Amino acid sequence: MCLRTLGFVLVLFPGLFQAQGCDRPRLVHGNFLPRQETYSDRTKITYSCDNGYKPVVEGWWATSTCEHGKWSHEPQCIDESSCLPPTIPNGKYPENSNGWYEDGSRLRITCDGGFEHQNQITTTTCGNGKWSSAPVCERSMSACSAPPKIPHAVIIHGYQEVFAAGSEVQYECEDGYTAHTEKSVCIQGNWTPVPTCTYFCAVNTDDNPEYISVGTVYIENGEEKRVDCVKPSRFSLEHYSKVRCINGRVEATKCCSRVEHAAASLLCD
Repeated sequence: MCLRTLGFVLVLFPGLFQAQGCDRPRLVHGNFLPRQETYSDRTKITYSCDNGYKPVVEGWWATSTCEHGKWSHEPQCIDESSCLPPTIPNGKYPENSNGWYEDGSRLRITCDGGFEHQNQITTTTCGNGKWSSAPVCERSMSACSAPPKIPHAVIIHGYQEVFAAGSEVQYECEDGYTAHTEKSVCIQGNWTPVPTCTYFCAVNTDDNPEYISVGTVYIENGEEKRVDCVKPSRFSLEHYSKVRCINGRVEATKCCSRVEHAAASLLCD
């Protein structure tokens, strides 16, 4: 029964397993080849425009490819006095939905973080098919390069080559290394000191009834720390354990559970 149903679906909807094609483009003031009513996926057409018009992409002729039911760019012929989108490295501007700008259009350029306008020029104007001197976004003197790499750490921020002054990045150590996060800030072209991620041991005092509960104690590799023990019942002497981290393994001296006389306190030192 299941096999029959599957076969019925395959016959009824064969198009589901075929790439979708494209309809013939509506090109005004131009012509294209090959001329067909429909085009299969990955078919490419070439077009050019009448006198006084130009393609909506660079060049006096252009190509467009059918990709999953849509043209890679909609073939268009625009007035020669119109402008194509300008290229502004490290800058952005409002994009026009039709992909081009009429003669006389003015764009205000905003520089990316870490960049600033050169010579305070912030706008460009379309005139007779060309843009006026476009603003230049140059790197700010107070910007920082990519933050320094720290062994055994990642930065919780998307990668950038340039960061604006005041930017913050957060370093996070990988598992098994210093279990805290640290921030570094870009100040006048330099990053504030960054953390180091060192191997550590974690001792949870809550899990050991001999220790005074203080939560988790982090001990760097090769380091020794004092962890206070619960005081013995007969005397108010303060006792502690020496806890050392050796290549991720914890070594600790034992705590005294009860002190029978003063001399026994030496065993806990």
